[in-house]
Amino acid sequence: MVSPDGTRAYTANPDLGSVSVIDTATNTVTATVAAPGTTLVVSPDGRKVYVTGQGAGSVTVIDTATNTVSARIPVAGYQGIAVTPDGSRVYVSHWSEHGVSVIDTATNRVVAVVPTTGGCYGLAVHPDGTRVYVADNEAQIVSVINTATNTISRSIGVGSPPTGVAVTPDGAGVYVGCEEGPVSLIDSVGNKVVATIPVWDAGALAVSPDGTFVYVPDYSKHTLSVINVAGNTVTGTVAVGPNPCSVAFGPGVPLRTDTPTVVKGAPLKVRYSTVPGNVRSTNWVGVYPDDGGATIGKKNSFVWAYAPNAAGSVTLDTGGVPGPGRYAAWYLYNDGYTTLAGPLTFTVT
Repeated sequence: MVSPDGTRAYTANPDLGSVSVIDTATNTVTATVAAPGTTLVVSPDGRKVYVTGQGAGSVTVIDTATNTVSARIPVAGYQGIAVTPDGSRVYVSHWSEHGVSVIDTATNRVVAVVPTTGGCYGLAVHPDGTRVYVADNEAQIVSVINTATNTISRSIGVGSPPTGVAVTPDGAGVYVGCEEGPVSLIDSVGNKVVATIPVWDAGALAVSPDGTFVYVPDYSKHTLSVINVAGNTVTGTVAVGPNPCSVAFGPGVPLRTDTPTVVKGAPLKVRYSTVPGNVRSTNWVGVYPDDGGATIGKKNSFVWAYAPNAAGSVTLDTGGVPGPGRYAAWYLYNDGYTTLAGPLTFTVT
């Protein structure tokens, strides 16, 4: 998994009982944390990593500022893990216990256990935080948990044991990877399968930050299949080595503009994107001096605009900058100053 600002990647080492912290700028390991498990998730603010895995005996919480273990939460028999967009709850799926545990991240305690029909694997939270989709592998269904009540509101048959689940950034579609059948697409409004795509033995599939493609690892064929969301067809297959089982994206493409030099007062169009878990109506793009981010959170931005979607563009009025010179646009999280992307430098003449 990749941190929200894209500077770090975290990978579980099951055989070693640890998590490696990778600097994405240099692709080097900068720290190793004793945390047994096979799967993990990063909190939306990037401050915590939650690690889980069958047989580990607990969910380990890593403080990313110090790369140390801050808590271990007893949860038995788990397989998958996901965090809500606001970071307040972590959902952990069980295999032998047939259920999903709900962890309050403020107290690091299990506050509910949602019973399922069978043993479960992967799970994913809807971008609006109201639902969790759970791959109930033994029952060959996807269970939908209502996060307000922590009860199952729907059960959707997929015809084969599901393993992984991924929700599109707009929340409209839910892609489900299966062991013995094709990838299924569930309409999140109608709660039914509306398409199948011929990729088998799928692991933890993932949707691209802009919602245009789904990437599906095929464990037995040692490939990564690329599904075009527009037509739900496989548009490419990439050989990736033995037994791929998961896919992760960074926080989105860097901020981009087609006009890196503008006349003062002219509009500057900036394109942005982020992963589904980071989408907030109060994400924003602001313009600061080109100082490497030193003034972010310390001084007001010169101009800014909300960037509420998983991907899109904002138009900034460069008339608000003090005068000609170099400036930097930053993509920031939830009315705050956590960086999602940037800097995008540009020149005002």
